[in-house]
Amino acid sequence: MPPERSIRRLSQRLRGVALRSEAYYRIVYARDAAGRSGRAAAVAFPRSLEDLARLVREAGQAGVPLVMRGAGTGFSGGAVPVEGGIVVSTEKLSRILGFDPEAGWVEVEAGLVNGRLQEYLERRGFFYPPDPASFRVSTIGGNIAENAGGPRAYKYGVTRRYVRALVWVDAGGAVHETALEGPAALLPGAEGTLGAIYSARLGVLPKPDVCCTALIAAGRGGEALGVGGEMLSAGVMPSVLEFIDEKTMRCVSEYRRLPAFGSGGGCLFVEIDGCGGEVAMQRGLLESFCRARRLECFAARDAARREMLWELRRAVSPSLARRGITKVNEDVSLPLGRLAEAVDWIHAAALELDLDCYVFGHCGDGNLHVNIMTDRRRSEEMRRAEGFVERLFEYVARAGGTLSGEHGIGITKRDYLGMIFSPAEIELQGRLRQALDPAGVFSPGAYFAPPPQRGA
Repeated sequence: MPPERSIRRLSQRLRGVALRSEAYYRIVYARDAAGRSGRAAAVAFPRSLEDLARLVREAGQAGVPLVMRGAGTGFSGGAVPVEGGIVVSTEKLSRILGFDPEAGWVEVEAGLVNGRLQEYLERRGFFYPPDPASFRVSTIGGNIAENAGGPRAYKYGVTRRYVRALVWVDAGGAVHETALEGPAALLPGAEGTLGAIYSARLGVLPKPDVCCTALIAAGRGGEALGVGGEMLSAGVMPSVLEFIDEKTMRCVSEYRRLPAFGSGGGCLFVEIDGCGGEVAMQRGLLESFCRARRLECFAARDAARREMLWELRRAVSPSLARRGITKVNEDVSLPLGRLAEAVDWIHAAALELDLDCYVFGHCGDGNLHVNIMTDRRRSEEMRRAEGFVERLFEYVARAGGTLSGEHGIGITKRDYLGMIFSPAEIELQGRLRQALDPAGVFSPGAYFAPPPQRGA
């Protein structure tokens, strides 16, 4: 933690940039949705590119670390100041800077909330495809830092695909305005460890003419994911393909006060979009597929019912909050052919450890969200949950998967990087970070830093 004298001196040099060191700010901004707490010496609120560049430059010269933060919705502790320093909140950088419908781009500051951007574009007949579950509160800068995906990622891809250019500040305080090439190409997914993003030019698309949204009762455990694979083989081409296991569906039904759907089994949430004729043909394929396999299918016939289904999908996370005080939330990614097996393995491992487990996710791109609902005050149960996470990561590594689909590595998964990267690969990541941030200004102790020795 930098001494108070260093922070006071820095504050004097940064006149015009809001720098708050009261206990309220230091406590609230020292944690994110992962539930981990850090030690913030102060919180900065830049309001312009000049503010941000001055802050980075002066902090670097004073030897004060910076931790970039959007809305604090991350689940990997990437916005937690584990080695002290100043948390840099982008919440005051929330303007839409420009929109060109003919060229298909919008330019926004990093602190703009994804949901606000979606509303702005929808009124103009466009949309921005990346839609993480937290889109109503998460920021574009945070989405870029984590390379966020979301339900539409199956058809449209993740954030990186839509970043055309960035304005960003390097560790020395220099401003860069470039296309996504050279060092800028490393910023999406770098979790704020290689530079401070000020603004982004993003590709946007015209809104689809028609959408067809459906909920399909697809069986228990991994069986439902097998049905999803068969559906794709039958020629159905969804824009959204989500999996919700049976326990999670029961939880959502209770939360939304809905009758059980599909005899209590797991479900597939499907959406098809495009022009009218294309969607009509795809809808016919989907309904024929369900009839042939005697699968219960609820297809929305109007906008109100479509929104009802989306509200059901968005209710997954809040519904789980009723099952435990603490949510151990991991977002592993696996090869598509291993998903069904993985879901069965996950539930068996949780049962063996007597843990309350719920699985859902973006099965179209292999991203499963594994949630253990527990209570951090029960230390023995938390130890079992931690043991489960380690076993889960070992299984994922053996299956050729990755430790994170979209939540990132942050501080919560650093210890496990050796499961998927060789020592040489980890060293290369460290050298890369050293080249771009030799003084360790950005997020020391987080992703890209060499992980601590296991058992140390």
